[in-house]
Amino acid sequence: MAIPPSLGNLNNLFNLFLYENQLSGSVPEEIGYLWSLTELALSTNFLNGSIPASLGNLNNLSLLSLYENHLSGSIPPEIGDLTNAKVFYAFSNELFGPIPAEIGKMKSLQNLSLNTNNLFGLIPKTIGNLTEFKLLDLYANQLSGPIPSEWGTLKKLNDLLLSYNQLSGPIPSELGKLKKLSDLLLFYNQLSGPIPSELGKLQKHNDLGLSNNQLSGPIPSELGNLKNLNYLELDSNQLAGCILAELGYLRSLTELVLSTNSLNGSIPASLGDLNNLSYLHLDRNLLSGPIPTEIGKMKSLQN
Repeated sequence: MAIPPSLGNLNNLFNLFLYENQLSGSVPEEIGYLWSLTELALSTNFLNGSIPASLGNLNNLSLLSLYENHLSGSIPPEIGDLTNAKVFYAFSNELFGPIPAEIGKMKSLQNLSLNTNNLFGLIPKTIGNLTEFKLLDLYANQLSGPIPSEWGTLKKLNDLLLSYNQLSGPIPSELGKLKKLSDLLLFYNQLSGPIPSELGKLQKHNDLGLSNNQLSGPIPSELGNLKNLNYLELDSNQLAGCILAELGYLRSLTELVLSTNSLNGSIPASLGDLNNLSYLHLDRNLLSGPIPTEIGKMKSLQN
């Protein structure tokens, strides 16, 4: 069943919720004539075709939810005209092309999720203008180039999810300014250079995932300040130096994964203080010496 274009005649409609049906066909351009619309949810259907540029006319829209369809084509730059939108979800589609720089005009945007598409090109620096951001989710695309240093302005950001892309260059030290950041997931990219010591300032951090990149240098001792950290995943990089005793300060840690690097020296006995640890992966390094008896007493570790 298709969405009838005649819906565009309902000029006084405030909310249009058609999610979790079996709708097919394209999104009618006429929906862009619903000037009073504040929420549009077409998610979890079988819709195809492109996102109509006419949706940019919906100046009162606060929610645009298009996820889990078969939408293709590029994201129209007119989306940037939705300056009152707080949520834009278009994940799990077949969208391709670059993310339009005009998204930086969506000054009220709090949640943007475009994961699991075929988006490519550079991430626009203009996203740094969206100071109300709480969630930025772009994982599982083909985005390339650097992580913009301009994102240090996103002071309300809770979750930054950029894994499974082709991002390169260093991790910007400016991310250490994001004091409300809880999850930083950058694994499976081509990021290089050292892990910025500034990440140790992220006191609300729960999950730091940097595995499967080309990061080098030592593990910064400042990571020992992340008292709320649950997951620390640094495996499959080019990290060198020793495993720091400061990692034993991370008492909330449940997973510590440091395998497939060039770490050397002994395993610090302080890791035995991680009473909540379930997974400890140190294989494929250059470690030497005995396994501390303190670690052998950890009943929480799983095989």
